[in-house]
Amino acid sequence: MYRGSLAQWPAFLAAHLRAQGATDIVYFADRFPYHRIAQDVARGMGVRPVSMEYGYLRPDWLILEEGGQSTYSHFPNSNQFIRDRAKAIAGFEMAQLHEIPEVTEAVLETGFHLSNAFLAWLLTPNYAPDRYYPVIREFSSYVPRLIRRAFAAKPANRLTNHLRGVDAPKFLVPLQMQNDYQLRDNAPPGYQHGFIREVMESFQNAAPANARLIFKLHPMDNGLENWGRRIPEMARSLGLADRVHFLDGGDLTALFGMVSGCVVINSTMGLRAIKENVPTKVMGVAVYDIDGLTYQGALDGFWENPVPPDPAFLEIFIRAIGKGIHVRGTVYGRSGRAAFVENAVARLEATELHEAGLYVSPPPRLARARALGIDLSDSPDWKPAS
Repeated sequence: MYRGSLAQWPAFLAAHLRAQGATDIVYFADRFPYHRIAQDVARGMGVRPVSMEYGYLRPDWLILEEGGQSTYSHFPNSNQFIRDRAKAIAGFEMAQLHEIPEVTEAVLETGFHLSNAFLAWLLTPNYAPDRYYPVIREFSSYVPRLIRRAFAAKPANRLTNHLRGVDAPKFLVPLQMQNDYQLRDNAPPGYQHGFIREVMESFQNAAPANARLIFKLHPMDNGLENWGRRIPEMARSLGLADRVHFLDGGDLTALFGMVSGCVVINSTMGLRAIKENVPTKVMGVAVYDIDGLTYQGALDGFWENPVPPDPAFLEIFIRAIGKGIHVRGTVYGRSGRAAFVENAVARLEATELHEAGLYVSPPPRLARARALGIDLSDSPDWKPAS
């Protein structure tokens, strides 16, 4: 167990990698500060940095990808490139193989975070956490949140049923967790706040006059941002109170079945919308934001022309990310965890980590990220224009 400081971490890790004769270093959550340092140390020593993460494909797939995800993903973003490489992929099966016990997941997740909060002074006294909220504040917020969620289900279902009967274009905006690294490192600073206003203002200026905008709270949102108050307030300030709706809960399948389009930052919910044949506009950086899957024009044009995804290319894309950067397995559940270890070892020992040559360098989304104002100063792949 490492007990030193963040400043001492690079030297410690380099010595450990040399002692082990390491060829690869695998880390969970690629933008965590210790893991960003680990990537730099590994690259400098000729060791391959490999990011593990929950899969874009759910539920029993995990990502195993060199470098990182989203902005830092080496997965190609060219429709034709993916089509060409995917020809080498055959025998892809999506059916779920491994169960994830919800109670076990909840208990172990809670135990992990609480032990970090209460035992860090003893086990890792020099550990530098990178939490968006103080841990005690975050976890104590879930008690009132769970109570509110229980009471919010019925009103959410009533509103969903009401909206189903409204004869007008409807657009869904699934919110993300404010403390998610997908926002912190793969979107402009503070972007969920700015994203909500940007979407509302574009909707006000360019959407059909009778269109409706539906914001849906993330099911695990802890309530500390209070979107249930802030979004209606913003809608009123823009004169959109009758056209903007806020849902805490509701049947997502029913929502996808009635909306004309979906607007996301970079959530995996965007990929789910695409799989439901819902036209989707991505405002941040996402691996699935590719011509043929998502709307590539400006947001103002999306409201009047929400083009659906190409189903043939979607099938190719799913096959490509499934075999290219995923392995079967789970974090929780005995059979799924055993499968991940076996499949991950096989992939790491193979000639290529990314199957079918589904790897491009530098990461092809860096320019898009830079244009959005995302800080790339610590990316070894970003070379600013001279």
